[in-house]
Amino acid sequence: MKSLKLLHKQAAKISIFLLAGIAANTISCNRDLLDKKPLDKLTDDAVFSDATFLQNYVYGVYNGMKPIWYPGTGGFETLTDVAVSQPETHDKAAGIRQYIQGTISPDNITDLTNIWNEEYGYIRKANVFFEKTATSSFDATVLDPMKGEMHFLRAWMYFELTKTFGGVPIITKSYKLDDANLDVPRNTYDECSKFILDECEQAITLLKNVAPAGGKITKAAAMALKARVLLYMASPLNNPSNDKTKWQAAETATKAVLDLSFTLHPTHEDLFTRPLKMDEIILGKSFTPGTRVPDWGFNYDYWPSGFDARQRIMPTQTFVNMFQMTNGQYPYLADGVTVNPASGYDPQQPNKNRDPRYYSDIIYPGAGPFTINDGAKSTVRTYEYWEDANPNPDNAAPYANPNKVDPKNGQTLYDFGRDSKTYWVKGFTPFHWRVQTGYTFRRLCDFNGPRASFDYDYSQAIVFLRLAEFYLNYAEIEMALGNEAVARDYINKVRKRPSVNMPDITSSGAELVRAYRNERAIELHLEDHRFFDLMRWKAAPGNIDIPIRGLTSVKMDWTGAQPGDLTGKLSYTYGVIDAAEVRAPWKGDYYYLLPIPREEIKKSHDAIKQNPGYQ
Repeated sequence: MKSLKLLHKQAAKISIFLLAGIAANTISCNRDLLDKKPLDKLTDDAVFSDATFLQNYVYGVYNGMKPIWYPGTGGFETLTDVAVSQPETHDKAAGIRQYIQGTISPDNITDLTNIWNEEYGYIRKANVFFEKTATSSFDATVLDPMKGEMHFLRAWMYFELTKTFGGVPIITKSYKLDDANLDVPRNTYDECSKFILDECEQAITLLKNVAPAGGKITKAAAMALKARVLLYMASPLNNPSNDKTKWQAAETATKAVLDLSFTLHPTHEDLFTRPLKMDEIILGKSFTPGTRVPDWGFNYDYWPSGFDARQRIMPTQTFVNMFQMTNGQYPYLADGVTVNPASGYDPQQPNKNRDPRYYSDIIYPGAGPFTINDGAKSTVRTYEYWEDANPNPDNAAPYANPNKVDPKNGQTLYDFGRDSKTYWVKGFTPFHWRVQTGYTFRRLCDFNGPRASFDYDYSQAIVFLRLAEFYLNYAEIEMALGNEAVARDYINKVRKRPSVNMPDITSSGAELVRAYRNERAIELHLEDHRFFDLMRWKAAPGNIDIPIRGLTSVKMDWTGAQPGDLTGKLSYTYGVIDAAEVRAPWKGDYYYLLPIPREEIKKSHDAIKQNPGYQ
């Protein structure tokens, strides 16, 4: 099996080019040492007998931590109610459509994700490390922290595999060309989870003396991963009998993380910019050219299409509705279309008095102003996602907008916005794709940088583990154990961040579960949680198979506007976005795990058995 073997094509040589995407942003190589010989000429002996080279080998394996944007750009968010993809611009669009339309299979799963192959490739690198250092002469103070990092990384990669596929083969040796038997069957989910927890425990012990550093795996990170794994083990998908002891184990491990020295960072939106906010972030890394989203990067993939970017994914109306009003009420009732009469929400003033995270996380019509750094087109302007409310035939001149020219860059202004479909139809911008909800994500955009650059040092920070998640994890655990008051307290800790300061959650029962899950969706979006949360909760129906809703029409009426007025009167119409991918009814419980690629089963000579439900 290629993914389990990843055979040595050059057994005597290990390419240090692995390190191009080095994970730890504060750690650099010793350049004088590295410059002594070509990096691709280093032998095993050179790598595993020199502390600097060996540490760099370890950093190369950090790349086995699945990027938060994988697949495509928005992680798995586009498989949920949070986001929708633009098929024309999404690298994994075919796989996304296959999943939500109920046609994902062992034959096309790699169109969505190749995580099986990739993670086993890095697991093999970890196994090589343990084999080569088994008889190492390094002092324990040098080698033990590296071993701790590797145990953590191997645990992380197996966890990614188990939450995607369930039980997988546990491989702890590196296979070679002359190995007689490469047909390794799957271990059970429980066996894999025990292995992962054992790896975490070893990492915790070996990393006990490692000082915190941005991007560096530490004892705290290993404790946090252990706690997350135990939460998944206790969740309905993996704990159908609702064994309370599993929740209690998760409670103990999570409380140990909460008792560490981390605190919530005061400003929510700063969490996703560098330097890493190590008061809250347990493990993360900064954007580098080696860790960019495939292709141009976050800006090109998240900026509104009217900003001459391709806007691969966008928020749905369902997600936007999760953001409460500042009075703590939801704008809509649970059906998502009936205005909550207690909220004070006005559908024609939808951006007024919302949770402060709404303004830092969502770009909506009229949001801004934003600095658009794009050469000759550079300017400062709002997000102009609106059509002319009173168009002349074919939206031709004369126009009612009293502002004829953008004073910042001399662009001609019209009654329709520069992010509108009409602006694209008239050929003023090359980017306006067929799936539009009217919103785009603001998190992970860097408006101080250019629209697209391979070289610019963008400010984005990628978060793998942070305190807010574990406050929310603890709340979920306490709900499962019947301690609703404690659960509310920990949800409210997240809501009381100084830059957020939302009213306390006071609900109970089913409403508390809804409040918790919405809070989690908002706080952790684009951090690779929502899809796997829905899977482990067995909560896909009504969250994955629902129609995509958004702004079907936004119009600007310039009547009465005076020169200098940036906007006239906006009006909004909401509904199903007809151009969005059609989502099929939920396929059934078997869909909570993805199919194992058929080629992997064939390579194992059927030693690996397929997940139930897939043919």
